[in-house]
Amino acid sequence: MVNYNGTLTPDDQHLFKPGNRAFLYADRIFETIRYQNGRLLFWEDHYFRMMGGACILRMDIPNHLNMDFLEAEILKTLEASDLKSSSARVRLSIHRVDGGLYLPTNNTFKFLVEVTEADTHAYELNAKGLVLDVFYDHLKPKQALSNFKGGNSMISVLSSIYAKENDLNESIILNSESNLCETTASNLFVVSEKTIYTPPIDSGCVDGVIRKNILENGSSWGYSLVEKDMKPFELITADEVFITNSVKGIQWVSNYKNKAYGSKIIEDLFSKFLAQTKA
Repeated sequence: MVNYNGTLTPDDQHLFKPGNRAFLYADRIFETIRYQNGRLLFWEDHYFRMMGGACILRMDIPNHLNMDFLEAEILKTLEASDLKSSSARVRLSIHRVDGGLYLPTNNTFKFLVEVTEADTHAYELNAKGLVLDVFYDHLKPKQALSNFKGGNSMISVLSSIYAKENDLNESIILNSESNLCETTASNLFVVSEKTIYTPPIDSGCVDGVIRKNILENGSSWGYSLVEKDMKPFELITADEVFITNSVKGIQWVSNYKNKAYGSKIIEDLFSKFLAQTKA
């Protein structure tokens, strides 16, 4: 089942008509959230990132569409889909209502909740490391619109095609200054000794929820966290590399080109991150 603006509908039903602004202009944003053990993980962070994006897109946010209301709608959708007792991947999207050409006639929005069963019951650190390489064909702009998920996803689409064509797990996306930005679907972290580096928000990377959590807690876990512009060659001198997103948590990268990475620090970091999600 899907939940379109409060109405539960089978997922094979047609929801949109011609003129939908999400289709015509990518006038939308979305969040991908992990649900497990009866709760939405990092829900507050997801909600405020989405509403921040809505403000940047000049959408009007109704008073009733608060954090508690949307959480209830997501849980309603999970229950209707027989996933309330499972772990699930939740996608919450909002799009501006129909009307107008580039200039909308109305700045209110509708929401859509889609749910699918998660691949794992809980976060798991991958035993087999990921293989990455750089996607050079298109560069991601350094701008505020790049910090949230929405209609600016074409570079991620093309980088994922590149990854498949080259037997990679994900591709590394560069920004308009050819600095490391993120990967196809994740934030990127580079480890050197006990210092963990990640591209800054103004690099154009998505303002990731797990990224935020690691930056906020890393020092209490015994690590130095530094936001830093980096060039691809710095991956060659790194000790370890990992990527993060809300659905899979932390993932170990084992190879970049001919460079092989260890996972000692990542394993320790993951165990501390995992303990927090169970709290």
